[in-house]
Amino acid sequence: MATRTTTRLGTRPPASAAPSRVRLPRWRINFLLLFAVILVGRIFLRLGELQVMRHEELSMKARGEIEQEIALLPTRGLITDHAGNVLAMDVERESLWVVPAHINQDRTTRLALTLSALIGKNSDNIAAALGDTRFYWLPIARWLEPEVAAQIEALGEPGLRLIHEPRRIYPQSSFAAQLIGAVNHNGDGISGIEGFFNRQLEGVAGSIEGEFGPGQQLIAIAESRTISPRNGINIQTTIDPLIQYVIENELKQAVERHNADGGSIIVMDPRTGAIRGMASWPPFDPNRYTEYPEEVYARNPAISNLYEPGSTFKMVTVAAGLQSRSFTADTLVNDTGVIFRHDQMLRNWNAGANGMLDSAGVIYYSSNVGAIQLNELMGPENFYRSLDAFGFGRATGIELGGEEVGLVHGPGSPFYNDLSFLINSYGQSISVTPLQMVQAAAAIANDGVMMKPYIIERTCDYENENCTDTKPVIAGEPVEPGVAWTVRRMMVKSANHYAPVVWGPRIGNWSDQWLVPGYEIGAKTGTSSIPLPGGGYDRSYTIGSVLGFAPAEDAHFAVLVKIDRPKDDIWGVGTAIPVFYNVMKELLQYERIPPDPALFSPGQR
Repeated sequence: MATRTTTRLGTRPPASAAPSRVRLPRWRINFLLLFAVILVGRIFLRLGELQVMRHEELSMKARGEIEQEIALLPTRGLITDHAGNVLAMDVERESLWVVPAHINQDRTTRLALTLSALIGKNSDNIAAALGDTRFYWLPIARWLEPEVAAQIEALGEPGLRLIHEPRRIYPQSSFAAQLIGAVNHNGDGISGIEGFFNRQLEGVAGSIEGEFGPGQQLIAIAESRTISPRNGINIQTTIDPLIQYVIENELKQAVERHNADGGSIIVMDPRTGAIRGMASWPPFDPNRYTEYPEEVYARNPAISNLYEPGSTFKMVTVAAGLQSRSFTADTLVNDTGVIFRHDQMLRNWNAGANGMLDSAGVIYYSSNVGAIQLNELMGPENFYRSLDAFGFGRATGIELGGEEVGLVHGPGSPFYNDLSFLINSYGQSISVTPLQMVQAAAAIANDGVMMKPYIIERTCDYENENCTDTKPVIAGEPVEPGVAWTVRRMMVKSANHYAPVVWGPRIGNWSDQWLVPGYEIGAKTGTSSIPLPGGGYDRSYTIGSVLGFAPAEDAHFAVLVKIDRPKDDIWGVGTAIPVFYNVMKELLQYERIPPDPALFSPGQR
């Protein structure tokens, strides 16, 4: 029988079965307690520093995270022609930027190829930008077309950012480009009206001050302050779209026909000074101005290029002499074809003699020898006083940047000499701008009243509520009405002398006749020598020009046609007169000025 062992309740088990106890030394417990106290104390000290000592600093940083000032960019003003057609405007486009830190670097090659196909840029360059984590963000492409921007957004790539920014566009492309100018990629006007009125066109930026959440979303319940941007002014120019089209087309054809280097045509209203058309060659497209040389997009040859006007200046010489009473319209000089002055032989264009000539004959035959003798009768003091009255040697003040003042070396100038005074009479050794010549001719056409040229017809705020119209300004009265009338009659006779260039091949009549049938036109041609940098003149090339106005009485137009370095004909009569005729014919018909039935030569229609 087995033995049963029992344990009574409350009996202590054997000593060997009791659990062991871990005893920590008192010093360790005290060390842990001290460490805990120090740690808690440090936390409280840190909290005190943050909550008390650095309260203002940290509060400002915290506010800076949500309280921001966001710039509100203004819209650049419109530029339009006289009829209201838009020549320059801002449009909203999206530009592509990349945040490299948010790009999966394992996918940069593939993403670069995708973007390259969409935006047409080199994939290697795009891949380099995607992987350049030295920068927070980098530009990839500016001003994307809307459909391209939509395709990029559809990629859903977190590191690609589409940022809205305005882009300046020119809907008419190269139309009136030298007048309008261009805006660079920073939004600054660099030439033409864009440059001259840059500050007024760009407006003034505004801002929003408030609390913003993620994605720069304004927190509506927080206080905010908005300063609205002031958009740029709108500018309406005096340019007539049809006239501008006509002169640009005629200039293009003339340059191509004569294989010329360039040229300019200006149409001005003598009664007001309004520029109704101004064209120069070569043109450029301001939408792509960086593809052209700087001298093309940054200069307007009609106001910036100096040239010696040649025989077109003879109308100024005659007007100056009549005004100063140095001679009369009946005073005769002997044109011997060649004349010697100051040990120099001076000659007519063909060295041919024309005999005794009055002032009208000097203009009609374009006599250099006759003009020299008229200047000798006048003297330097009267001559240069008159040139100053006509505005030569100073800017016209037109609202375009880069206008040159010209070079006039009168008595007292270190470059003046008696020989230059004489050859100034027929437009050599004096430099002018095309616009200065048009202004002078317009004064003769306007009974001696010279108007300041202007290109801005009206300026308005962006909402077109407050507008300011340009008022014509009299720039001077260089000649009396009677003198102006006398010179106009000489100019009509001169224009009829050139008419056979146009009408001879058509009707077989090579005698003097009406240049534009039905109208009295005043005109004078010029063949300008081109000075060389080292001295002397270019023997190979010239500048052909015609300066005139129409109708001769109550003129609506003053016109200059200038063709630079034509390769097939060095004379202004052959290169510029046909262009001048075409322009004048179109202008008079467009203005609906009725023709006079008595002003038709046999065979003309």
